[in-house]
Amino acid sequence: MPARDSQEGTRRRFVGRLRAVLAAAAVAASTAAVPATAAAPAPRQQDDTSASDRAYVANATARTVSFLDTDDRTVTHTVAVPSGAADVGVSRQRHRAYVTGGSGSRTVSVIDTVRARVIRTIRVGDRPEGVAVSRDGRRAYVTNADSGTVSVIDTRADRVVRTLRVGTFPKGVAVSPDGRRVYVANLLSGSVSVIDAFPGRVAATVPLGTGTAAYDVAVSPDGALAYVSTGNGTDYVSVLDTRAATVLDAVPIEAGAESLAVAPDGTSVYVTSGFGNDKVSVIDTEIGVVARTFRVPGGSEGLALGYGGRQLYVATGLGSRSAVYVDTETDRVMGSTTVGSGPMSVAAEVEPEPVSPRVGAGRRVHWKTGQKQATTR
Repeated sequence: MPARDSQEGTRRRFVGRLRAVLAAAAVAASTAAVPATAAAPAPRQQDDTSASDRAYVANATARTVSFLDTDDRTVTHTVAVPSGAADVGVSRQRHRAYVTGGSGSRTVSVIDTVRARVIRTIRVGDRPEGVAVSRDGRRAYVTNADSGTVSVIDTRADRVVRTLRVGTFPKGVAVSPDGRRVYVANLLSGSVSVIDAFPGRVAATVPLGTGTAAYDVAVSPDGALAYVSTGNGTDYVSVLDTRAATVLDAVPIEAGAESLAVAPDGTSVYVTSGFGNDKVSVIDTEIGVVARTFRVPGGSEGLALGYGGRQLYVATGLGSRSAVYVDTETDRVMGSTTVGSGPMSVAAEVEPEPVSPRVGAGRRVHWKTGQKQATTR
């Protein structure tokens, strides 16, 4: 775990730089002209067989969402979102994308991904930032940073059915694979709120340590672990035991820790550096350390996995206009697509299904004890 005497400095650096980035995004977005929906071919009828080749990028400065055909690496549609585009989550089953407005907003925009247009807005709390959709597509969870709440949206009716109070400035949010638990990273509280989705209540709050700043959260495929990015400057990814609601470990990330994605076999955690930096760190969960890093041209902010975890899509952030494709087997950048200005978040329409961990011999971290032991499987 990070030393107590360095945590407050870490938190201040992280929060200070975060506020600067968010302020820049707000200013840029407020002065940018909102483009009309781009002309494009008629949208394809969506079905489960073709859904694996689509991703959606929230362009914060442009206030648009770009529809990506990840096979052809082209933008098929651009949808204007006047209320803001901070984050995006997708319900494949209902053919909907949910886009949070960010600073100065109190709404979530609902995009029909077949017709490629905003069909309604949902009023939530102040400054909606993060959004996550359950795997079955029935619920969307939105963090309202300035309200300190999470709005629970019934995606069948597209209305808020519950508002839950969490920590201070909730930012990232993730849903467990079975949809029963929701994890919220509270930036200024340095904690994670654990929501019991049914009946809908905060079941626990997990402190991450004095002075920490929690940015994003992701859950392992089996739901046993949650990973939380904390701090900037001296950054960590904290590892939580979801059953005991306790912190098991903290992995230092020298390149910076912002957005997270977990491989479908659970053996790798991808971490963007954020704040205008261009690196992605890869944690090997079998040994509990950063095994490698690679660079993403233009920057690394939001990210998502597609094609069974074989491709990584990276939004390059403020000052950029691209989404980058990475082969996760080789860490090789395969190409990029020009999107709107300030791409900060990306979501794949079909998330990789959990699969069995790779077979082989190695050293696996026993997170419950914090001990590394040689294993043969």
